[in-house]
Amino acid sequence: MLPNKKLFQRASPLTSYQFSRLHTFECVARHLSFSLAAEELSITPSAVSHRINLLEKQLGFLLFQRFHRRITLTPEGERMQWALSSSFDTLNQEILDIKNRELTGTLTIYSHPSLVQCLLLPRLGDFIAQHPTIHLSILTGQEIINLANRGVDLAMYFGKLPSGRHLDEAFMQESMVPICTPQYAKAHQLYDAPENLARCTLLHDRYNSGEDEWQTWSQHFALGLDTDSKSMEFDRSDLAVLAATRHLGVAMGRLNLVQDWITRGELIIPFNNMILPCEHCYFMSTISERQWPKIVAFKEWMMKIAPLA
Repeated sequence: MLPNKKLFQRASPLTSYQFSRLHTFECVARHLSFSLAAEELSITPSAVSHRINLLEKQLGFLLFQRFHRRITLTPEGERMQWALSSSFDTLNQEILDIKNRELTGTLTIYSHPSLVQCLLLPRLGDFIAQHPTIHLSILTGQEIINLANRGVDLAMYFGKLPSGRHLDEAFMQESMVPICTPQYAKAHQLYDAPENLARCTLLHDRYNSGEDEWQTWSQHFALGLDTDSKSMEFDRSDLAVLAATRHLGVAMGRLNLVQDWITRGELIIPFNNMILPCEHCYFMSTISERQWPKIVAFKEWMMKIAPLA
């Protein structure tokens, strides 16, 4: 019969002398056997069992379910095993990084999807060629994250440059400009006729900048557009751009992100001298105390491929 968990409601916080017991737990969890763990640790199975019992009492929850001839991890034990495994992997990677002057191992990057799709991926081969021993892990999302809690080395965002917990550095300014395919511009008589936008479908990115970019652009150039009358909305700027490449309407493009499409002739800017600089910018966020060589190398590379303008 399993002990009642209510007996363990008053848990002691983790202290330094418990680390040896955590090592014992890791061995037992990996083998799911007290005897095999005892063999690896060169102690008796009863000593292993005693350590686990003490650890469970001090933590305030059960780590294992005991049966007649086997043991299994409790849900709490599974979480503890995952946490310890992740910690050991991180420690091993840090040791490897230090030995190799940190220009090796995993570099975890988090970014808005549009920035990865339009700017990073087309140029990433250059960074890999320069740093072949760095393994990149790229995560995407829309929210501002806690780097330490998510195990992220460097994050890239589009928005207002913050100040506070992290080291935040702008690496590229941006401008807004309407874009569409040549076919769409011809069909809707858009060339140097912005008033004809009233007959077009406006493709909106409603999320990344926190503002209605079409409305901001229209007000700046005193066009008086009804930006909601005929529109299609997306939560990523790259999706609005892709919709434009399919002749679905006119997107409010970010000039740096759409430049490759314009260079290839897939998209065009139908109006002259109607480019609006953004208040927002692209910036990189890192933990101030962790300016390691592999992080610095990526930051310097980003500054080169996307210079401030």
